[in-house]
Amino acid sequence: MGKRNRVTTRDIAEYAGVSQSTVSMILSGKKNVSFLSETEEKVWEAARELGYKKPVKKTPALETSLARTILLVAPLLTNSYYTTIIHSIAEQAGSLGYDVLTEVTFRDPEREAQILDLPKTSRVAGIIILYPIRRIAEANALSKSLPVVMVGEKPDNIRFDSVELDSKKPGYLMADHLLSLGHRHMAFISSPMGKHEISRLRRLEGIRMAYGDRGLDADMVEVFTPTPARFREYGYQSAEYRVGWEMTAKALESGSPITAFIGQNDMTAYGILACLSEKGFRVPRDYSVAGFDNSPLSAMPQISLTTVEHAALQKGKDAVNLIHSRNHRNSQSASISRITRMEYEPRLITRQSTGKKGQG
Repeated sequence: MGKRNRVTTRDIAEYAGVSQSTVSMILSGKKNVSFLSETEEKVWEAARELGYKKPVKKTPALETSLARTILLVAPLLTNSYYTTIIHSIAEQAGSLGYDVLTEVTFRDPEREAQILDLPKTSRVAGIIILYPIRRIAEANALSKSLPVVMVGEKPDNIRFDSVELDSKKPGYLMADHLLSLGHRHMAFISSPMGKHEISRLRRLEGIRMAYGDRGLDADMVEVFTPTPARFREYGYQSAEYRVGWEMTAKALESGSPITAFIGQNDMTAYGILACLSEKGFRVPRDYSVAGFDNSPLSAMPQISLTTVEHAALQKGKDAVNLIHSRNHRNSQSASISRITRMEYEPRLITRQSTGKKGQG
């Protein structure tokens, strides 16, 4: 049998004439335990003379059971815009041999951090993020070791691939459409618009830009949004719908000369339509109503909502393709650092929920 070269705590104990447990506690610096200084010196001297080297803890190997899995980070699943994208991602991922693990954050930064910790212990094929998360720094760091793709509004400080839409453009399109129909006083109804809610803020910015380009006062656009505390009371299952209903009721009670309502998305617009109907108003005779996303329900004849299409199905597919291409990049291109940015142009979809001002 070959000679054992590695010096152990047992060797040091025998050399120094102390117990092995004493050696282990001294060398590991165990707290709440004290020894005579002579004993400690004897152990450290024996360790030096024998050439003892403290074992280096090995970094645990990454779990590989998720190596063909794309981690998908979504804010919620009650909005059909997100479910449409998720279905598209799952279909494209399946065609390329990937599984999809969907995690819902409810826009909670702590939940985001927990989800973004997963790749530290389990190898994944990539990450797709469906909204502007707060934990951008963590996502930027992860993008150095695996593919990360943002779908939707792109924060300025991300350092990874994106499949995006500039939400100022849909806002501009919608306002321009309503202005062309003679509407001047409009209500923009939205969930809370904090600094991290980029798409909501930019849609409003686009609406106001359309006013400016026509030489009109953008203050004729009134914003109705609940407080964050009130929004939390709604519950995530119907929050955006309830925003539409409650804020429309508030706008009607204000006595403002509003003739058109724009919801932050189609789900909010459904709430607007429901409130107007319950209050005895007819759309578009009394009020025009519009949304964003072109969700499947918006095309139903009972709803027929004017909205903006921004390629949810194609964005999901492209996000998966970006991850797949990065995972299969050849060695030459792998040495090149680049960020892919894809942007879709929005398209206005006019239906029966908008009409000329005062057409009734």
